[in-house]
Amino acid sequence: MTRYIERPSPNFDARTRPIDLVVLHYTGMQDAETALARLTDPAPVARRYPGPWQSDDALPDAPLPKVSAHYVVDESGQIFSLVPEEHRAWHAGASSWEGEGDVNARAIGIEIVNGGHDFGLPEFPDTQIEAVIQLLRDIFERWPDLKPARVVAHSDIAPDRKSDPGEKFPWKRLADAGVSIWPNPAHTVLAIDDDPIPHVQQQLSIIGYNVRQTGVMDGETRAALIAFQRRFRPSDTSGAADQETRRLLAALSRQLSV
Repeated sequence: MTRYIERPSPNFDARTRPIDLVVLHYTGMQDAETALARLTDPAPVARRYPGPWQSDDALPDAPLPKVSAHYVVDESGQIFSLVPEEHRAWHAGASSWEGEGDVNARAIGIEIVNGGHDFGLPEFPDTQIEAVIQLLRDIFERWPDLKPARVVAHSDIAPDRKSDPGEKFPWKRLADAGVSIWPNPAHTVLAIDDDPIPHVQQQLSIIGYNVRQTGVMDGETRAALIAFQRRFRPSDTSGAADQETRRLLAALSRQLSV
């Protein structure tokens, strides 16, 4: 049985709908203790959490948003339980998936200790990833309606403002373990079309991204493409709708439509 270390956070409220998503984040802070302190702080102020995310003229006593998650997984594989799954933790912020906002109301949030892009995006240790996989298996067992396709990145649900857990996170390893998804582009044939953007936008929407069908490569579409690439094609996160990205998009959207 997986052992969870209790580190209760007061930052939660009541759910308003059933759980149907799991959102993976990185903490993006200096270390695990700083992240745990921030996620359990009932009255956070700027001076307690200095870092590159704050402007130089931030007042020391400036209040910060209260945040939390259901779980934190540190580099050694320890799993901290902060908020009971039955409650609504505050981890997703302004976000949307499958056309619905208030992702916090429907999601379990897992924070994975990693400095993130502000601290050089370190590699995720094997022990940490194994712990994330086991935690997801536990969650699936507790909530049988949750499936691998319901595990998403913070950058998936908020592509215009978030990039975590980042392009170094091993999503393929999670998929191989049966707790996430991965596109299989074998036998995928792209439509011959002078303008692929309408197809791209349709496929992004099928997957769950909040993309309007404008028919043009707008900022919203490019942000969603970058989020898709961070997760499924991390070698190129330019946001370009090139042939390989389109093959992966077509394959995954087809898999999820079956």
